[in-house]
Amino acid sequence: MNILVDRESAVPYYRQIKEAVRAEIACGRLKPGDALPTEFSLSAQLGISRLVVHRALRELVTEGLLIRQRSKGTFVAPPAKPSYTVIGPLFGMTESLAEDGFSPQNRILVQEVIPAEGAPGRGLSLPEDAKVVHLFSLRLTDGLPLAIEDMYLPAERFPTLAELDMNNRSIYATLERLYGAQPQDATDVVSAGSATREEARALGINKGAPVMRIQRTSTDRQGLPVEFSRVVFHAERYQFVAHMQRRG
Repeated sequence: MNILVDRESAVPYYRQIKEAVRAEIACGRLKPGDALPTEFSLSAQLGISRLVVHRALRELVTEGLLIRQRSKGTFVAPPAKPSYTVIGPLFGMTESLAEDGFSPQNRILVQEVIPAEGAPGRGLSLPEDAKVVHLFSLRLTDGLPLAIEDMYLPAERFPTLAELDMNNRSIYATLERLYGAQPQDATDVVSAGSATREEARALGINKGAPVMRIQRTSTDRQGLPVEFSRVVFHAERYQFVAHMQRRG
């Protein structure tokens, strides 16, 4: 596997490994059923603690990308179940919650500029040396945790987002106001999963409790990439509703 750890990066080692494995799966170098190297061999190859490798692989198992087989090892999970396309209006989370009559709050936990590595860089079609603005936030409704959100946006295009106070502000509305670049078209991939320790702590649930995951890529009116995001929802406080009609 093509995995490297940047020891100068502020991104934790486990997350670098996690995103590198995710990238290997996304590009097809790792295929369903392929076995991964053992944690000990990866640890020796990268020169880092086995516990760090274990955490990265464990989270990918929790997210459904990998599976563990007792006495055999860790493997790339089978393809996901068939997907269904639903077409509807596009809202940011703040707008969507307000539309449904809730009182949304957005608490920014991390606001930084980082290298455009792995899935965010690919999702935004950025060159390898590009940077992204990373916003990690806790979303609440009526004071209760609803979701945690990792959002990545091109730093060269939206530089002030790294400096603005985005607490309790709509990111989509801010993009429209400052740059005229509100997302116009988006693709959401919705899946179920189990909460990792960090996700459980943020959402106030038990580790392993069910969560809903949504990965979004969006573009503006000109078709230029705007956002790559991953959201993890408290499953008991969020429901996904799709209205569909048979054609013909």
